[in-house]
Amino acid sequence: MLNAIWIIMYDLKRAREDEYLEWFDEVHTPEKLARPGYAWASHYQVMSGDDDEATSGERDMSYIAMFGGESTSVFYNPSPAQLAPTQPKETRDMMACRSNSQALILSEEWAVDGQGVNGETKPPIHADMISLALCDVAGNDMDFGAWLVQDHLKSVAEDSECTSVRKLLASTGNAKHAIFHEHSNPVQTMAFAEADSSEWSARIGGYVTYPLGAPRTAKRFWPTVN
Repeated sequence: MLNAIWIIMYDLKRAREDEYLEWFDEVHTPEKLARPGYAWASHYQVMSGDDDEATSGERDMSYIAMFGGESTSVFYNPSPAQLAPTQPKETRDMMACRSNSQALILSEEWAVDGQGVNGETKPPIHADMISLALCDVAGNDMDFGAWLVQDHLKSVAEDSECTSVRKLLASTGNAKHAIFHEHSNPVQTMAFAEADSSEWSARIGGYVTYPLGAPRTAKRFWPTVN
């Protein structure tokens, strides 16, 4: 059965950032992983490209949390909407630290390693760095899917730091397609939309939209690097 991912993207208020992160990774995540069907979790901090430390120290930071499951049914029994009213006081208090929260439930279509070889197993997303594109394609799903497999993966194979590419579909959320690029090197990586410049890519660029914002590059926050 295909793997599933529940992904939550949010901004975090600076005033309680340390308190929230400690709770999320040491309390909330273990509680989630104790539920039947939950297989893994990861937590990433989005890189803004802002090198001004004074400015970055003042603004809210953005994060991407992911929970992996055996199938999407895991995340619908109960659903996130059903879970919310049952949250204990501490959880409600910590959740109030978030803003601009967006969530999707995704099912994986395929995954390949950095050289474009299909993977029979779908390991957790624990790469040092990820690039994530959440997009719609104005009904051009067949053209977009063919481009990813036939054209885009060729450019990915030239990147020695790219360890895998995953393609997923959303059953819940405001974008249909999700593409993950996983990288072994924790440095700023090229955004999905800029990954290559073929004629086919130019056509794709004419109809791809990003309803949840531009592609994100994020560095792993949890599990911590050993």
